[in-house]
Amino acid sequence: MSTKTTLAEQIYKELFHDITTQKLIFGQKLTLQKLKTRFQVSQTPVREALTRLIEDGLINYYSNLGVAVTTFTGSDIRELYQCVSEFDALAILFCKNSFSTAPLIYELENIIRSGDKHLAEGDLAAWSHDSDDAHIVFYRHAQNHYLDDSAKRLRAKIQVFANMYYFNDPVHAENIQRGHAEILENIKAGDFEEAANVMRLHLQYNMVYALNAYEAAPKAKDTLK
Repeated sequence: MSTKTTLAEQIYKELFHDITTQKLIFGQKLTLQKLKTRFQVSQTPVREALTRLIEDGLINYYSNLGVAVTTFTGSDIRELYQCVSEFDALAILFCKNSFSTAPLIYELENIIRSGDKHLAEGDLAAWSHDSDDAHIVFYRHAQNHYLDDSAKRLRAKIQVFANMYYFNDPVHAENIQRGHAEILENIKAGDFEEAANVMRLHLQYNMVYALNAYEAAPKAKDTLK
């Protein structure tokens, strides 16, 4: 791996973290000069990192103006969650066609167990990784890279909202964990259709959490248009 690629990856990961944890708030402008100064690099790795973030939908480029952290409307959020819920449900249904569902059940049981443990300990940061994995696990077992690639393009945006409502109210985490457990029980019973339906309903509730969290979140006053 070249030094340039390594630098671009490091910058991408740091900016991804800052956006998904809202250290860089919605609508905040990002200038090439300030980013070069911050990371002490040339413009090439910064541009590469910004290109990846644009592909993730986390920042927008405005011709002759620059880039800014993406802002959303209520319709954007509803459509995002609607689309992701169908992807996640489809991934569950694809898992039904596996030669054996035992590996999926085993992995999902471990994820749920880890989530229960971290919730009991009050470690929401660790639990958030378990929660994400309770969705991603189905893509690993669905064995369809087209579905996986399509979902990945949306999950970065989901991460922004999830990080807000995960930590806003512990009750949200408890409700989400119960949803994951219900999905597991349906899969263990061999009812993949019901598991997919529960996933859809689960993400509808998450959408409501996201809408409320976004409404309360700070936004940059001087945004690019």
